[in-house]
Amino acid sequence: MTNAPLDLIEDVLRRTLGPYGFDHAEVQVKEDHAGEEAIFINAILKPNSDLVGGAAATAADAALYDALLAQGDKRFAYIFIRHPDDEPSSEPPAMEQDPPQQ
Repeated sequence: MTNAPLDLIEDVLRRTLGPYGFDHAEVQVKEDHAGEEAIFINAILKPNSDLVGGAAATAADAALYDALLAQGDKRFAYIFIRHPDDEPSSEPPAMEQDPPQQ
């Protein structure tokens, strides 16, 4: 697996997510669910940052895709926006239950 262009990723995310408090990116290259090499990005926000809306997140994703493609990098980039004020849950997510039998 080849490395991801961290400078390019940070530049794009700083331009698109900077107004929302983007601080830095943590990047890993690994296989995705389809077995393809992909870029997994944690976009870390500064403490007390505003929430990032869907339109801004989509714009960041599109801008990053365009920038990577312009360099000939066709790998899919998965961006996860991480807010440092979010506390991780110590409990697993609730599972949906089957409706009661009648």
